[in-house]
Amino acid sequence: MNPWGVVRVTVAALAGAGLVWGATQATGTADATRPRDVRAVTVDNTSGLITQQSLTCTGADVVGTLAVASMPSGWVKASGQRGRLEASGVTGQLSLRPGGTDARALLSGTAGRVVASGGLAAGLVAGQWQLDRGASARGLMVSSCPAPVQSGWFFGGGHDAGRVARLILVNPAETPTTVDAAVVGASGTDRAASVQGVVLAPGERKVVTLGDFGGDLAAAAVHVSASGAGVVASLTDVWLTGETPVGESTSADPESPAKDILIPGVSSTSATPVVRLAVPGSAPAIVRVRVIDGSGAVVADRVQTVAGGTAAAVDLTGLKTGSYAVRVTADESVVAAAWSRTASHGTTDMAWSTAAPSLTAPAGLALPSDIPSGSASLMLVATAPASVDVLTVGASGADSTRAVTVPANQPVVIPLRDAVAVWLRPTGQGALHAAVTVTGHDKSGGYLASVPVQPAMLTQATARLLPARG
Repeated sequence: MNPWGVVRVTVAALAGAGLVWGATQATGTADATRPRDVRAVTVDNTSGLITQQSLTCTGADVVGTLAVASMPSGWVKASGQRGRLEASGVTGQLSLRPGGTDARALLSGTAGRVVASGGLAAGLVAGQWQLDRGASARGLMVSSCPAPVQSGWFFGGGHDAGRVARLILVNPAETPTTVDAAVVGASGTDRAASVQGVVLAPGERKVVTLGDFGGDLAAAAVHVSASGAGVVASLTDVWLTGETPVGESTSADPESPAKDILIPGVSSTSATPVVRLAVPGSAPAIVRVRVIDGSGAVVADRVQTVAGGTAAAVDLTGLKTGSYAVRVTADESVVAAAWSRTASHGTTDMAWSTAAPSLTAPAGLALPSDIPSGSASLMLVATAPASVDVLTVGASGADSTRAVTVPANQPVVIPLRDAVAVWLRPTGQGALHAAVTVTGHDKSGGYLASVPVQPAMLTQATARLLPARG
């Protein structure tokens, strides 16, 4: 191995090369094999703000929507530079001003990419949504547009008849990447269902159908790992029973193992919610799953031992109709997500609620619009008392801000009404977690989607690049 040294770069540069994702300030370590795998970007040294950022959406099966939102002007120190926004994979041209929003149609089967520079780079967020209203494909899918990662966990698919999992992979970098997807079940990694060595050329998008799973994968988890420049990935879960759609859901926020996980915005209806768990390590994990209602009461408390390297499920039976936060704690690092359905029978929709990151700096989310009888709500939850400014941006561009106190282990739900974007600015010491739930309804049945609120990238950060271990 011939080390080529340690290089200081910005997080924006690493995101462009597919190596590291950070929020306001971060330090990380990544492996690289060639200096050209890292692309430098410009940073405004007077303000410390990034001046270039790239976000990638994995795209929709049919025409969807890509939306962008810029952080409120008063929340980010002005860089003094004019902003520029370029997008690919969409119809028309996105137009964005500081603090504003915009949305365009996302072409079918195409990845969407947004590149912001100058004064629009810091505090940019992007998301996509797709509303399927067909007889054989029906559901609302809402997801964020993340930066590339080299490792992440996703949940979806199962042993149910007519249920299929599809993995969408995009390489936004200028160098190739190779991706493996390990499908983990009750007995460990299922080699027949897993895929290895999927090569993505620069800018390439691929859809990998993992198929309907066997009985051992009834509670499947999928571990995506990439070499080279990293990958942007999402997992779509589609379920059709006979000719009746159960629903569709897409998760695009890769999860990392942890011993304490918060999942806000879990919906309970006549259908029983289910929490899936996976243990990445070799040691067994004693896992506790608690369901917390709006009063702070623990309305369900389950303890289960999950063998190392396997996945399992916990049924949350007995819950009343409503919205809950789920807290998962374990003595070994685990990953977890919760599945919900709009009803127990008939034409329905379903959603995966995934782990929400701890927010200690401004965060935001672009919200879907034009959903039939649609509404959205924000759930805030914290393990210690927290406070936060919540700013919503309406379709007219007008915004409204309110200060919210979040008690420890007591979710707070805020209706978002006609908002097209929501922004959070923590003002206290407690770490905050948040997710948005979107619902709708037409003559066929309900729609449901859940997406965690992610931190927005703002300032320069540093990372150490080490030569790959050979």
